[in-house]
Amino acid sequence: MAKSMSFLDYTKKALNIALHPGSINDSYSVGDALVFYYKAAVIPAIAAAVLGFLLLFILGTIGLGAFSTFTSTLSGLAALGGVLLGIIGAVIGLAYVLLFIPIGIIIDGAIYHFFAKTLFRLWTKDISKTITATMYATIPVMLFVWAIFIPIIGYIVLVAASVWSFIVLIIAMARLQQVSGWRAFGGILIASIVIAIIAVVIEFAFFAIALTSYNTGVGYASSYCIPNSGFACANETFANGVLKADIAQATGTNMMKASIFFVPSGTNLSASDPSYYLGNFRNTGFAPITISGIRETNNNVSGNLTLEYYTSVSQTTPYVKNVAIVYLGK
Repeated sequence: MAKSMSFLDYTKKALNIALHPGSINDSYSVGDALVFYYKAAVIPAIAAAVLGFLLLFILGTIGLGAFSTFTSTLSGLAALGGVLLGIIGAVIGLAYVLLFIPIGIIIDGAIYHFFAKTLFRLWTKDISKTITATMYATIPVMLFVWAIFIPIIGYIVLVAASVWSFIVLIIAMARLQQVSGWRAFGGILIASIVIAIIAVVIEFAFFAIALTSYNTGVGYASSYCIPNSGFACANETFANGVLKADIAQATGTNMMKASIFFVPSGTNLSASDPSYYLGNFRNTGFAPITISGIRETNNNVSGNLTLEYYTSVSQTTPYVKNVAIVYLGK
C-alpha cells in the first residue's frame, strides 16, 4: 500500500515542481490541480496567518498605545485592539492563500485562454489545461506569500517569487497546451498587454471623472493635515471658506487663553489671520476647531495651523507653536 503524503510532503512536492517545472503532471484536471494546491498550501497558509497576526498585533499595540496619549478612551483598549488587529492579520493571511489566490488562478486562466486560444488561436488544448498550468505557476508565490508580512525584505522576496512564477507559467503552459515556449509566451504576453490596456482605460475614465469634478468645483481630490511633534490633527474639511478639524496636544503644558490661527503658506502669523479661540487647551483629547474667513489660492487651501497661548493668566507675551500643516486641494 502506498504511503499517504503529509501536508509537508505536498509542500515539498510543490517546491520541487516550482524548481523543475518540466516535470509537471500533464494529466491533472482542474479539480486535481486545485486539490493539490490546497494540500500544498496548508503550511504556507499557517505561516502567513502566524506572521500576519504578529505583525498587526505589534503595529496595532504600538499605534493604539501612542494614540491613547491623545484620548484616554483608547488607553484601556490598546492591548485588546492589538489582539483584534492581529486576528485580522491572521484572517488576511489565510484568506489570501486559501481564497484569493485560487480565485485568481481561475480568473487569470480564463483570461489567458480567452485571448490566446479563442481570439488568436495560439494554443490548442481546452481551458482546463490553461487553468491547470496557471495553478502550477502560482506555486512560487503561494509558497512565499507569508513574506508579505515582513517589511522590505518580504517585498523583495515576493517580487522574486513573481518573476519565478512567470517563468513557471511559460514552461507549464507550453507543456500542457503542447505548444512551443514562444507560442506559450506569446499568448501570455498578448493577454497581459490587453489587460494592461483595459486597466489604463479604466484609470483614464476615473481620471476624467475626477477632472470633471474639479472643473465643476465639486469636492476636493486630496487633503492632509500633518501634525507637528506633540500634536495630533484629524478630520479636516473645508467648504465655503470654513476650515474644520480636530486637534489634540500631548506636550505636557497646560495652554491657557489659546487661539488657533490659519496662516497661509509663505506668510507669517498676523493678528488678521483667520482664527478660532480654544480657551484652555489641555492634554485631554481632541478639541474641535472651526476657522472661518479662509480664502482659496489657485483652487486650494494650504498653510499652517499656528497656536498662540499663555501658561498663566498674568503672562503678557504669548507662546507660539505650529500645530500642523494643512492642505486641501482640488
